[in-house]
Amino acid sequence: MNQHILGTTALLLAAATASAQWHQATPSASPTARGGAGMTYDPMTGNVLMFGGDTGAFPSPASNQTWSYNGTTWSQLTPAASPTGKIGIELVFDSNRGVFVMFGSLNTSAFGGASVNQTWEFNGATWTQVFPTTTPGGLGLYGACFDSVRNKVVLYGGVANSMFPIAANGTWEFNGTNWAQITTAGSPGPLERPAMCFHEGLGRTVLFGGIDPQTGGTDTTWLYDGTNWVAATVPGPKPAARTGAKMVYDGVRGVCVLTGGMDPMTGNPIVDTWEWNGANWTQVQSVTTGRRDSMLAYVPGRASVVQFGGIAGFTYLADTWEYAKPRVIGSGCAGSNGVPALDAAAAPRLGQNYVQDMTNLNPAVGIGLLVLSLTEIPPTPLDVIGMTGCFAYVSPDVLVTMTAVGSSASHSLPIPSTPSLVGTSLLSQGISVDPVNPAWLVTSNALSGLIGQ
Repeated sequence: MNQHILGTTALLLAAATASAQWHQATPSASPTARGGAGMTYDPMTGNVLMFGGDTGAFPSPASNQTWSYNGTTWSQLTPAASPTGKIGIELVFDSNRGVFVMFGSLNTSAFGGASVNQTWEFNGATWTQVFPTTTPGGLGLYGACFDSVRNKVVLYGGVANSMFPIAANGTWEFNGTNWAQITTAGSPGPLERPAMCFHEGLGRTVLFGGIDPQTGGTDTTWLYDGTNWVAATVPGPKPAARTGAKMVYDGVRGVCVLTGGMDPMTGNPIVDTWEWNGANWTQVQSVTTGRRDSMLAYVPGRASVVQFGGIAGFTYLADTWEYAKPRVIGSGCAGSNGVPALDAAAAPRLGQNYVQDMTNLNPAVGIGLLVLSLTEIPPTPLDVIGMTGCFAYVSPDVLVTMTAVGSSASHSLPIPSTPSLVGTSLLSQGISVDPVNPAWLVTSNALSGLIGQ
């Protein structure tokens, strides 16, 4: 890109107004509303896997459905065998054994009662109940994650009986054969609904928040190394006390992403997103509906956090949100080499290059064009200027020429390290030079990338 284009792009970004890093996805199919399901990344398919959840239906709210999300749509799977419906669970992928592990559940009776004491595993085709010699006993609303350094599922806290609001304070580990309780010198204390993830960079389990129904919520960050829990010293700002939040590890950037939850004093849903880099918490701009007991998973291939559902007050949600992933807008029009397609593996980040790739260009020409913009417009037909069947989805603010190799071209846009740009929507749409129509131009789909940290 020449200096003129760099300067023009810098002015374009300087004029931006930050809005959000979350955007709502529009999958063509979706599960019904629910909260308290188990959800995690599925490295065997590159999708997100979800099981169960509280649908709010009376008198049988617990779902036993298994769903998969590929970034475009949700698909209900049909395992050969499945557990009964589960509520207040976590789903953890054991990367050492290549299976998903799910423990416990709240009692699914309308009147509550003793929590479920079951361990289930999913291998991608069927669910199988396993029978360890020792277990944590019935638990729901616990926190859990997979320690990939020691190859163990780590579970903390929970509720043994939903009729009696007494939180557990046990630390348990599952090695694929048996559960074992770990006695630690330090402890987060009795907690239900804590947020947990494993920070691979630290080699530690991270726990934040949760509530002891007898004493209230907490805003302490705890670290567990397999031997002991230690309260982290956190300089500067940190998230407010909350319960029912969710947290996942972003391995590309080395941060735990925490979002949502409920204020333990007022019961109001919390609307914010924080990132923990192992030393500090940083709040990032976010706009999504406040909720507790949502489902959260990190997808490495798309460098994206996916959130589904949850509960806002008394409303059960069925929306899908993605954090820092480009959103596809519309579709391209056919050229002599098919329909040009514009894509990006990851969203734009401060201080990094935002790489966008266009495919299905006319290979006889050897160039592609990229429109950069801050404004999404309604689909606008371009037939009047000789681009038959093509649509514009963004305003033509900056035009960049890309050199093609065969039928593909890439564009790398440096994003300034300017904090005020976080949350800015950077839009783009590709153009292929092609004699298939009078204007010799055909368009791709458009992308909307939200600039993140």
